[in-house]
Amino acid sequence: MYFPALLKAIQALEEKAFYNVAIMCLEQLGYRDLSIVDGPGDGGLDVVCSRPDVRIQLSVRKTWEGKINEEAANTEAKGLRHFVYVTNRAISPDDQDEFLDTQYRFKGVVDLTIIDLRRIATSLTRPSAIREAYELLGLRIPGELVADPSDVAISTLLMFSKDAKELKEEFIEASIRARLLHVDGMQEDRLIENVAATLPGVNVDRSARAALSRLRIAGRVKGSSSAVRLSDNEVTRMQAAETEYLAAREIDLADLASVTNLSADDNGKLLDLALELLVRDENLDGLGPIEQSLRSLLAEKRLERKRDKIYEVLSKTNLSKLKQYGRAVSQIFATDTFDIYRALGRRTDIKVVLDSSVAMPVLFGLSFGGARSRYGVAALALKAALVQHKIAAVVPRPYLNEMAAHGRAAISLVDAYSALPSEAKRSLRSSENAYLSHFAHIEQTMEEKGEHISLAEFLEFFGIQAGRSLSKIENKIESLLDVHGIKVVSCPRTDPVVFRNMSFAKKYHDKYIVDHDAAVATLLKNDDEHGYILSTWDKTMMDFVEDLIRVYADTPARVIDFLSMAGPSNFASEQNYELITTLLHIDEKRAEPLAEKIASIRTAEQAYKLDKIVREARKLHGPTWELKAEHVAPLLDESPE
Repeated sequence: MYFPALLKAIQALEEKAFYNVAIMCLEQLGYRDLSIVDGPGDGGLDVVCSRPDVRIQLSVRKTWEGKINEEAANTEAKGLRHFVYVTNRAISPDDQDEFLDTQYRFKGVVDLTIIDLRRIATSLTRPSAIREAYELLGLRIPGELVADPSDVAISTLLMFSKDAKELKEEFIEASIRARLLHVDGMQEDRLIENVAATLPGVNVDRSARAALSRLRIAGRVKGSSSAVRLSDNEVTRMQAAETEYLAAREIDLADLASVTNLSADDNGKLLDLALELLVRDENLDGLGPIEQSLRSLLAEKRLERKRDKIYEVLSKTNLSKLKQYGRAVSQIFATDTFDIYRALGRRTDIKVVLDSSVAMPVLFGLSFGGARSRYGVAALALKAALVQHKIAAVVPRPYLNEMAAHGRAAISLVDAYSALPSEAKRSLRSSENAYLSHFAHIEQTMEEKGEHISLAEFLEFFGIQAGRSLSKIENKIESLLDVHGIKVVSCPRTDPVVFRNMSFAKKYHDKYIVDHDAAVATLLKNDDEHGYILSTWDKTMMDFVEDLIRVYADTPARVIDFLSMAGPSNFASEQNYELITTLLHIDEKRAEPLAEKIASIRTAEQAYKLDKIVREARKLHGPTWELKAEHVAPLLDESPE
């Protein structure tokens, strides 16, 4: 569905617009730091990237055969052995083979890769690119994606399942341990920064801090925050795995040398490039920069005629067994916004709905983020995930009313709060009034920084003053939400059936609560054109949308975790060169379940099997789940900073 539309739109592009699309295509194939270095005039543009061993040219010339030979000559003159030609012309496989066999003058001297119109369009149909490609081409993404059941099941598994979350946690833990193996103590913030910079996604630093905390609790990591180090037992265990890896590598290098007759260093380069692809189960003869570097090295060493034999040896390397788990890890870190779309009923228009008990701490956190309270940390994590995925957060108007009412109720507490000693104030962090409980936390955090704010000033910031009408308070809060990109949305007329069911489920609640929740439940249940993520503590609201594939309802911390499971980055990029060494140290017991389930999805044909996998992955809570005080206190499942 997407491919024909892209193909037609790219064919019709004028020169400058095509270059923008070509750059996007190269980014999808894994090229980094792309920039154009000369101007138009000869039907083409040179492009440089982070890999200096490859020459790239974008061209709109109709007579592509002559242009390729001309630019291949320029490539050889610059001392390079690989040339990538990107064109908006459609070149059939037969025409390309015919050209390489009979007309290409640099065979065996300059290795050639042709990325034509069809290959460009194919790369832009990737989930990580299709939305941006459609926008660039002036097309509109349909409201509902086209995806087969296995794609939906895999996306659901990667986004929701415990297996995926545990493998991601295990890989981040292994990444931390791998960094510490040959370092005698590392500063904690630097360690977290290094891990976060290496792995794609959103809120990786938060995940890395949680991973480090788990490693400390397990005794696998020791030392102060200024000198984090591995325990002695952990060092011994990891050194054993590394020794086994190096022994297997020597065998692979010997097998490779028997075919290439190259030096140990050159064979090492070949093996390292191949492993980067093999552990992700990628094709050695693909179009990405790693594949091109592999081909460039073969061209430089005049080994093109032995390419098939070399690839055969590389594909059988002892180290390629890591791909059993490497592929699963790669899929986790390659999940993106389109996996969210597929997991939520294939809807492309998704909104995160905040109920009043969540919207208030989020607004407090965003407004006083500098205080770095746990609420500020959580709110910023949520905002980062929403920006990453271009998903809007909204507050239904009935919940805006509750936010204002909570604030007005806090006015009567101002004088009493001010008279309390500091110790008593801190105990009010568990107050049922959201403004008071969050202010008690924020006040303490600000005081530790030498700053001061009174409860009256805090309330006034949100438009809450004695004698002010509820509607004016709502206006102020709505304006503050809007500043942070959170819109207030109206609800449709309440469905009578939904209202009856809500009234029965909440028979002991105030009528206005029932009215508000019934209105929001109507929105979620009856609007089947959109996908929704409801962030709430209310188990009843979760139950109301259970089994609606386009709606996900969960606690705030789990919503942040869910959104943080995906990011637009492609894992197959230069910055992930440590994938192999990290895979050496992961626990197979935590890697195996997800790898097996993904494999079963790819082979499953019966719909009921896929449905079972989806239902198991989306299962939110056990039958005995109930809301407890400790669930409400923190917005995030982490200790305050």
